[in-house]
Amino acid sequence: MTVNIPADWQDTVNCFAARRHNKHRHDSSHRVLTADYWQKGLSGEVAFGLAMGLTVDLADRPQGDGGIDFEVGGLCIDVKTSSNPGLGMLVPTSYGKADEQRRATTALVLAHYQAADTVTLIGWMYDTTARNYPSKYVTGRGPLNHVVPLNHLEALQTLKGQIQEAKQRVV
Repeated sequence: MTVNIPADWQDTVNCFAARRHNKHRHDSSHRVLTADYWQKGLSGEVAFGLAMGLTVDLADRPQGDGGIDFEVGGLCIDVKTSSNPGLGMLVPTSYGKADEQRRATTALVLAHYQAADTVTLIGWMYDTTARNYPSKYVTGRGPLNHVVPLNHLEALQTLKGQIQEAKQRVV
């Protein structure tokens, strides 16, 4: 599912990406993998929000978002954006004990950043399932990651259905 990001959203992404970079650039845990790291990540989140009719969370979070980009009726969603999705969906192996319980209800979505105005949403998988995949170091991609092959991801239509059900529970 390819999403075209309108110019006003691109401006918003650029503004908030710059703010996040400036806030976190001296953090010891901040791992910038590319110069446009924040822009790519936010573009994936915006594309997913636009495609699924969800509000994009642009709040400042000095400690990070804890792996939750969207939350709807108990369903948590974390968008993983990559400019090289052929590597598969990369899921960091390390996370805190506090995250463990939340992971069972967190859907991971792989988004392919193609350009500032174009993101393709590829597929999804529950976090706990992704952590059953082998882990390895992928050169230039940060810490040790579980690597989920693209053909193992579920179709976005199934997640869209779950989001619609979750929205109904909220109403």
